[in-house]
Amino acid sequence: MKKQQSQNGKVLTPQKNFAHARKALNEGLIERAEEIDLVLTALIAQENCLLVGPPGTGKSFLLDSIMQWMGPGTNKFSILFTKFTTPEEVFGPISIKGLKEDKYRRVTTGKLPEADISFIDEIFKGSSAISNTTLKILNERIFENGDGVFRKCPLRLCVAGSNEYPTDEGGKELGAMFDRFLLRKNVRPIATKAGRQKLLWGGSHIPVFTHSISTQDIDFAHEWAISMPFMDEPTAMFEAIIEELNREGIRPGDRRMFKSVNAVKAYAYLCGADHVEPEHLSVLTHTLWDDPTEQPAKCAQVVARIANPIGMAINDFLLQIESVMSTAEPTRAVQELKSIQKKLNDLKPDPRKDDALAYVKQCIETCFNRVVNV
Repeated sequence: MKKQQSQNGKVLTPQKNFAHARKALNEGLIERAEEIDLVLTALIAQENCLLVGPPGTGKSFLLDSIMQWMGPGTNKFSILFTKFTTPEEVFGPISIKGLKEDKYRRVTTGKLPEADISFIDEIFKGSSAISNTTLKILNERIFENGDGVFRKCPLRLCVAGSNEYPTDEGGKELGAMFDRFLLRKNVRPIATKAGRQKLLWGGSHIPVFTHSISTQDIDFAHEWAISMPFMDEPTAMFEAIIEELNREGIRPGDRRMFKSVNAVKAYAYLCGADHVEPEHLSVLTHTLWDDPTEQPAKCAQVVARIANPIGMAINDFLLQIESVMSTAEPTRAVQELKSIQKKLNDLKPDPRKDDALAYVKQCIETCFNRVVNV
């Protein structure tokens, strides 16, 4: 595998570099492990990622942090779409020199058509003139500069933020824009007491990267990932997930299913693997649905049931904890939470198990303090 010379003289492969960046981002950002994994997976797969949530939940901060990781020479572009945003702000101003030569073209330097990585906030607020041109860049990675010639765009990753999903009133145009984002996720405010304490009293949350990454290394990671073998067991599970989703009334399009295969491979690469295992199918939770009202939850259940039964059990226990905390009186809540804690302890190892155990422990302490203070 290709190796990169780091600043401190140590040799680092692109896969190790992604692992270092993943660790640095998780140490800086709070309760954003899934979002970090999705954005890095999208970068490896060279796809687009949509993060939907209220203002102040770290959507732009996450991508700003990843932009800091990018090496010199990487073209970066960020913008907030409003109904007043002009095409010149996104694609560049009209070339005065071109007009003098009776040619219509834009000066795209520093704008979206020349970006390697971009962040578009409030993606669904742009005008039709902006959205229609942006669609081509996001999907085909091409841009027509007014002369009828389509030029290839170097875009490796576009992350978009929005406070809400597009509605039916937005019509086909916003539906097409929504479909351009293979990976999609709701972003919620920090939920745990430990997370809030880290936010308030934990000092700086800016990730510290010991290495940068070049566009060449990103391209190498992409080629390596998409050539990764899909073993028999996850292949059968992938097909079973599609069939089960169809029975649930969720029918992802052909393009979305095809691209989801590479998303799984990219996630496996991010996890340090050299082939796809069943647990890597968990990323399908964020790719194989279209309607954001009910389908994400159904999709998550199907993926967990088929590919990650331990993860599904953890999700069920988390839901039980929420129910106990909202309905049971403190003394009874402590007893029920301790029962859930024991069941969690009995589960086989899983990346989310420790977080769930920490959460239930915190809830037990909260309920116990209520009993004492009564």
